[in-house]
Amino acid sequence: MKKTDVSQEKVLIGKVGSPVGIKGEFRVNLYSQDPGNLKEGKVLLLERADKNISAAIEGIRFQKDKPVVRLKGIEDRNAAEDIRGMDVSIRACDMEELPEGEHYVRDLIGCRVVDIAQGAAGEGGAEIGVLADVIQNTAQSILDVKAPDGKSVLIPAVDAFLRSIDEEAGVIEVELIPGFLD
Repeated sequence: MKKTDVSQEKVLIGKVGSPVGIKGEFRVNLYSQDPGNLKEGKVLLLERADKNISAAIEGIRFQKDKPVVRLKGIEDRNAAEDIRGMDVSIRACDMEELPEGEHYVRDLIGCRVVDIAQGAAGEGGAEIGVLADVIQNTAQSILDVKAPDGKSVLIPAVDAFLRSIDEEAGVIEVELIPGFLD
């Protein structure tokens, strides 16, 4: 799998929500459940068509399990209101390391997905396609695999199907039940 230079790559992590209070704090609506990349000192990149801001986090707290952030240079409610709706990104090189066995979705996009239940032993399984996305707004994550014919194959990312992920080799092994792809 081809790896790109992550030093300048940006990773979209959420959107600026509503202001909180009068001191420039605002909610961040994250695209993932984990707020681990929001820490004091980290630089957030805020963007929309008419404006780009790069600023360090001066403070973070949680209100009803949602992050409330204060950025350097955003000093009052009016300034926080002005950035509402902006995309929130961080540099890929500033992302937190994940525990063993966990992966960022962006690192898995483009991996080959193979069904080890099909094919002879030692062949590595039958290729289903390439991972296009991971849908995460459902009860469990779902692998959206683009098959060679252009169709999407949706595979629940649960232990019953998901066998292994080799990020370095760019391969995700699944074991599907007979008839799953029919």
